[in-house]
Parts: sequence; C-alpha cells; structure tokens
Amino acid sequence: MSLADRYAAGPPSKDQARPRLEVDAGPDGGEFKNLVVEAPLAPGDFQGAFAEAYRLAGLDPEHYRIVDDTVRFSTWQQSARGKNGDRDLVTLYAYRARFQRITQADRDVENIAELVKIAKQNARRRPPQNPCQLTRVVVASDAQIGKVGSKGGTQELLNRVAVLLGKLDVEMKLLPCEDALIVDPGDLCEGIENVAAQLATNDLSHPSQLRVARALLTDIVTTVAVRHEAARVVTVPSNHGALRRGKDYLGKPSDDYGIDVHHAVSEALGRDPRFQRVSWVFPDEWDDSVALDVRGARVGIVHGHQRNRPEQIPEWWRGQTHGTQPVHDATILIHGHWHNFRITPSGHTANGQARWVVMAPTLDNGSDWYRNGTGEDSEPGLLTFTIDNDGRWDNLRLLTA
Repeated sequence: MSLADRYAAGPPSKDQARPRLEVDAGPDGGEFKNLVVEAPLAPGDFQGAFAEAYRLAGLDPEHYRIVDDTVRFSTWQQSARGKNGDRDLVTLYAYRARFQRITQADRDVENIAELVKIAKQNARRRPPQNPCQLTRVVVASDAQIGKVGSKGGTQELLNRVAVLLGKLDVEMKLLPCEDALIVDPGDLCEGIENVAAQLATNDLSHPSQLRVARALLTDIVTTVAVRHEAARVVTVPSNHGALRRGKDYLGKPSDDYGIDVHHAVSEALGRDPRFQRVSWVFPDEWDDSVALDVRGARVGIVHGHQRNRPEQIPEWWRGQTHGTQPVHDATILIHGHWHNFRITPSGHTANGQARWVVMAPTLDNGSDWYRNGTGEDSEPGLLTFTIDNDGRWDNLRLLTA
C-alpha cells in the first residue's frame, strides 16, 4: 500500500454498530468497560468499535491510544423483543480495553516506526546491474504539504507524488547511475505563518504537516536510494519552513522545520542497515545555502526567496563570490521557490565551462492568488538529470503527473 493509499484510508471510520459504554475514569484516560455492540460485527474487528468508543468517551485519537495487551473480546446471546413483538435471541459483543495518554516519547517511537515501515516497503527493489558512471540528480521542491488549492489538498499531493515516483523509477531503470543526489530546495511544508489565509485554507495543522512530511520524504529518499549504490540528500532553509511569527523570522537560518524533518528521517533510516549508504548534507547553522562536489561539478543549493524575482537569482549568485559564501564556486546552482522550471546559463568557470542556474518545478497544488493576479500558472513536476565525470549535466527530464 502506497503512502497516498494509507493517507486516503484515514483513521478508522465509524462502524454501523451502536455501542454503549460504561467508563471507569482514571488518571491515564480511563478504562472502557462493556463496549456492547448491538449489531453484527465480526469478532476481533476492534477498529469500528473503538472508533465509536473514542467518540462516545470524548477522547481524541490524536492524544490517546489503545494498549493492545489489555484488549478483551467476548460474545453472548440474549433474548430481545423484535419489531413484531416476538422475542428472539440476538448476539451481542463486548470489548474492553485501557486507553492511555500518548506522551512525546511515544510519538517519537511511533513516528520512527512509520518511517521504517515505508523504507522496508521500498527496500524490496534492487539497484540495476552495470550502472553508468553518472550521478543522478533528483530535485523535489516546494511540496508545501498541507496547502489547499485548485489542484487539491494533501491527498491530491500524495497521489501526484506517487505517480511521479513511478515515472522516476522507470527513468532510473532505463538509465542506471552509480549514485544519486536527492535535492530538496525547501518549502517542504506549507506552514501557518506565511500568509494569514493559511489558517483557513490549510487541510493540516502544523504538527500534522510535519508528520506527513517525514513520511513523504522517507518515501522519496528510499525510492531513489534503492536504485543506486549510494545516495546523498541535501536541503536548505526556506521561507515556508522557517521559524517565524508572521513576516518576521525568529532565530538563525537553521531554525527551520524542513531541516528538522530531514534530521528525523536521517535518524530513522540510520537505524536500518539497508540504508547505511544514504547520507545527508546540511548547511552550516548560520548559512542559507550549501554546496557540494558531485563528480566534476560543484553543485550549490539555495531556496530562492533571497530575491523578489527569479531573474535576480543569477545576480545574487554573483554577489556570493565577494563574501566567499558556500555557493560562490558552484558550477550548477539549484533553487526552487518560484514554482516553475527554468534552466539558464550564467557566466563560466576559469576553464570556460558554463555555469547553470536550474530553477526547479513545484510539487504543490498551485498558487491561486498568483494565478488570479497574473493569469499565469505552474504545472507540478519532478526534475531529474545526470552529471558526468567532467561536471556536465545531461539527460534532463521534467516528469509531470
């Protein structure tokens, strides 16, 4: 089952059964006694019964969980009067369980367990034989998880990414490469401080955005990693991911929710021996950009919100040389933020090799305020290309759903 399928399934739905409860309240959330289901329900089907138990007891599944080893099930028959006045034997079911409050330590364990489950599913694939001496670059930018627009919400985003990862897997098998670079230029989550409208249009709270982000990032990273002998993952701070209060940034550049998501996924995959070949690259805590060597190229990454228009990014890049900033000597600069794909030359190196600015497409559901104001729109997509030992890019593909 894919991540999109699991999200679509949602929490357990209300069963048609009509339970009644006797609750003995306790400091840990209470013990449920005699959850009696007065309608046919398969023995052992706890999901429907306890979904209703949460509701009747006024407990939020977000904050309470069932302690599995306390679950008890029993069934019996008793006489009941039917609609025609006759008395018949009916079958009743009883469930009993203890509900406990979920602590932060519990959440950490459960979150990592979910990421490991996703990684295990993708680990069934294997790297192709005889790969080319190339590095495959995969750019997944601006997912803005939790955002709702004309192209849908979280479910539509996950469906779209599932299709894109399927197409990417085909590309990885058609042109197998030795290793991979997975680039997240930022805005992994929508956040709640970018514009006031987010509080009304988002379909996920901020904590829920982070949980979905961890799962989605795990899916992307492991899908790519299993097709290569080694993989590196790199990300940078961004405007939607930043720790903010309204338009004001709080803290240093590394105080970024997207970066925190990457640290969590890195920790989870680090516990799985099948993904020891995956490593992470982060900017220094006071930097908002980073650069790394990829075969014969120097690849720089920045989100792109440093300037007001995408045409100004090459100018910003040129200015990085004066302060010897991380991307000052890059030969390929990758950025997101502007939700459209574009690739342009920008100067050259001392040996005459061209420098390139690569603006990544978006994964998200579109910006309707921008479309309404300008008449322009962007098509979501996933970008991939290769880098050879001479540092030149090739095999560029813009994958769309």
